Amino acid sequence: MIRKKIAVIGLGSFGKVLVERLFLEGHEVLAIDIDQSTVEDAKEICTASVRLDATDDHALRSQGLEEMDIVVLSVAENFEALVVAADILKQIGVKQIFARYKTELQKRILKLIGVDFFFNPEETAATNMAEMLRHGSLLSNLFLSDDFRIAEIRIPESLVGNQIKDSMLREDFNLNIITIKRKTKPVSRRRNEDEKEIIVLGILSGEERFKTDDILILFGKQKDINKFIEL
Repeated sequence: MIRKKIAVIGLGSFGKVLVERLFLEGHEVLAIDIDQSTVEDAKEICTASVRLDATDDHALRSQGLEEMDIVVLSVAENFEALVVAADILKQIGVKQIFARYKTELQKRILKLIGVDFFFNPEETAATNMAEMLRHGSLLSNLFLSDDFRIAEIRIPESLVGNQIKDSMLREDFNLNIITIKRKTKPVSRRRNEDEKEIIVLGILSGEERFKTDDILILFGKQKDINKFIEL
């Protein structure tokens, strides 16, 4: 994994979780918020935390954000502050800015400033939930674009026992299988009632056979994944 320098501005419920996940994955994470107590709470889940007003040009420039690989603007409630901060970051020369938006109008405004990457965690979570409620076998979604996604899907019974090379996922559904999550009982546990662990098989061989309770990690277009799920 390439260790990146990432700054997250705005430590609300989403921003704080993002900071912690990035830090646990080994990235160098700078957490920024205007509230001192919020900054104090984040000290243990990031590389460094700073209290500052992201609309303060001098304060923002003092943090060396132009050296960051990515700056995430996760300010949720104050769009005006987000726009000002985004403009300052563009002037500083930040390589990649990811900005949070709530409406399409906000997204268009951010595009005019020159922001290239956008996210809407509420919309993404709602879309994922709707898909999961619609398809009982769908466990999670990662939308890479309007068309493509990565999905975790419970294996259909029709594939159990078959080898991957015979599954015809690419030929019949235009899908690629990235890997498999599989339940397995650790060697140290012998009783039937012992809880199983989930392991990731990594790079798959065509000779690998699907097993009951496998979770398939698939990549493809949304319509093709839906077609596969609805079998």
